[in-house]
Amino acid sequence: MSEIHDVPARGEAAAPDDVSARIQAVLDDRRRSVPRVRAEIEWWLRVDNQLAGLADAVRELGGHRSTPAELRDALAGFRVEEAREGVADAVRLLRVLESRFSRGTLNIGVSGQARVGKSTLLQSISGLDDGQIPTGKGLPVTAVRSRIFHSPQHQRATLRLHTFDTFVADVLAPHHAQLGLPGLPTSAKEFATWEYPPPGAPASGAEKPSYATLLKRLRDMQAALPSYQPDLVGGEREISLEELRPYVAYPTNDELGGPTPVSRRYLAVRDLRIECTFPHARVEQLAVVDLPGLGEVAVGAEAHHVDGLQNEVDVVLLVKRAMGDEAYWGEADARTLDLLDIARGFVAKRDFVFLLLNQGGIDPDLARTLRDDVNREINMGEPERFFQVLETDAADERDVFARVLAPVLRHLTERMPAMDAEVLAGTRAETLAAADRIERLTTDLGWILGTVKASTGSAAEDLQQRAKRLRQDLAAGLQELVSRLHEQAREASEDPEFVAAVEQVYAANREWITAGLGVGEQSWREEGLRRMRVDGFSAGYTGDELNRIRVEISGSFEQIDAFFAERMEQLWNATAEVLAASLGDLLGDRRGAAALTELAELLDRASPPCPRLRRAVLALLGIRLDYRSQLHPRVRSELDGLTLEVTDPKSGALIQQMVVPTSEAGVEQLYRFVVRTAEQGAYLTKKALLREAVTPALVLHAAAEQFEDTVIRSGDSELEFRRLADSYKNEIWPGVYQEIDAANARFAAVTRARDALVASLAARPGRPE
Repeated sequence: MSEIHDVPARGEAAAPDDVSARIQAVLDDRRRSVPRVRAEIEWWLRVDNQLAGLADAVRELGGHRSTPAELRDALAGFRVEEAREGVADAVRLLRVLESRFSRGTLNIGVSGQARVGKSTLLQSISGLDDGQIPTGKGLPVTAVRSRIFHSPQHQRATLRLHTFDTFVADVLAPHHAQLGLPGLPTSAKEFATWEYPPPGAPASGAEKPSYATLLKRLRDMQAALPSYQPDLVGGEREISLEELRPYVAYPTNDELGGPTPVSRRYLAVRDLRIECTFPHARVEQLAVVDLPGLGEVAVGAEAHHVDGLQNEVDVVLLVKRAMGDEAYWGEADARTLDLLDIARGFVAKRDFVFLLLNQGGIDPDLARTLRDDVNREINMGEPERFFQVLETDAADERDVFARVLAPVLRHLTERMPAMDAEVLAGTRAETLAAADRIERLTTDLGWILGTVKASTGSAAEDLQQRAKRLRQDLAAGLQELVSRLHEQAREASEDPEFVAAVEQVYAANREWITAGLGVGEQSWREEGLRRMRVDGFSAGYTGDELNRIRVEISGSFEQIDAFFAERMEQLWNATAEVLAASLGDLLGDRRGAAALTELAELLDRASPPCPRLRRAVLALLGIRLDYRSQLHPRVRSELDGLTLEVTDPKSGALIQQMVVPTSEAGVEQLYRFVVRTAEQGAYLTKKALLREAVTPALVLHAAAEQFEDTVIRSGDSELEFRRLADSYKNEIWPGVYQEIDAANARFAAVTRARDALVASLAARPGRPE
């Protein structure tokens, strides 16, 4: 081996400050790219949904009997499966990019065949020992993939545990599939008694050398179930480093040959995160990832290995060691390098993979032989032509830092920006190709749709004529209603219902007055005498009572609002009947205000909406016809006599209408005056109202006339009637358009789905200008 350089002792600075700063700068640049990558992932997921929707719409159109034969034939060859596969690849690549850019550390992966010293190397880098990263001879020892993070603050491990369901899916199911075993256990109890083929039973189909090994592994898992079943609880569990070994180590040879049941708690562990202080690293943003099991007989191990490399590491140390008398680059090593070539993605292989020869404790001749063979087989006899080759004693902590960790960190600080750029450019090229495939797909579909016309021409012309007749029919019906209301307005002065309503209120007023002004005559007089004696004069009581009586009489005439409400309801009913006569089933069995309210909502929901017609309907519903707002202002003056002070016609000064002595005789005189004045006010109000009998009819006529004018003759009337007809043609003319509409709707659904996809492609994040 070459000379081992001096390195700082544990706890001293092990890397220059500028290395840490440059690594942090790389990580900061990555994080700034994450939002853009995530936005593109979301965009591709939306596009995938749009492709699925387009496929459904095309299938519906192409498979329907009413679709023209030439269009069915053209659509028969339309497929989106390839495009969706491209989307899935794009999302996968972007997920890898997102994972790469989201990491807060630079990650170094450690890979290689079993028993080449990977665990020993990890111990030297991390400062951990056999209690956390088991090492040994002969048998594999590390059972769980570990991620080890440099942390000056924490010394801990975090286990991510299986549930029984994930254990079945990730561990048992791949074994069953490879062995051709039907079914899967659904509970731990069922797994404990699951009947596996006896040892020596032939494999299903062709014999495979790994069959017996895989079957034995299943039986070992089954036998050890009591040791790890309590840990199949899912979630995460934080433990101390001293507690870690049972969760990461395979059973030792002694344990396998011992009399007690073997514990396999590692089977409950999905993933492991270790935080500890690396002995020779001041670079806090550093992690190493142990990827065990490569080369072992393990179902899905290689695929899992590749996924881990793609998603979790920036560079890989591929460890190689002379084994016994074998010191050459063999077929298993070549397969491993092939896997790494897949896992590197778009990064140059020279940047992604370092070959690390673990030469510690190896005979110098074997070490030289291995070095020379690797140089010939991998670098074509030219040192570091394709791969950089490092050598170290994996068990020597200081040598590992000087000859492995330090040069790899320097490499990363120099090359990571270029490596990230390569990944980004490669991902962009692949996603652009996927987008181009979709664009060609939409172009082809557009050509297909353009060659076959949907059967919309005659239907559109017919609908236009029906909309025109609808407007004409409603014009006739509303004009007839307006004429009828006009005649009612001319005859309103003799309206017996209005006269009866007013007379009824007037009669109630007279009864109220003559019965003692609401309190009884005797009570009124007694109260009046008490007040006059307290006040020492009559004016206070007289004024209060006249005010009370005036308000009472004025308010009582609000009872004629029932008449007005009935007339408004009649107007709404009549209008709704005119509309319903021409609108088919659109309004259902609704009448009056309910029908008009429904029509307003339908006009608003039309596509496009009909705002002018809707405002006309709402205006009609909003008309106010009541005593207080329409008639009271006109008849209020008739109650002016019910006040204490009136204007003297000669002098123009205010004078009191009545002054009486504070006595029983005075109260008697005052009572007769108040009753007389109240009767007069009620009578004059009645007469004034009867003179205004025409006003309600005029209001109703004006409201109907304005409604008819707006609906029929506004500038937008013709356009909005076409919109109304197009939006609700099946309800207005039931049975006429359903079949045509269904065919056109299927055609339109394909067109809309394609147009939406085209719009999305035009708005793709990162789209080249």
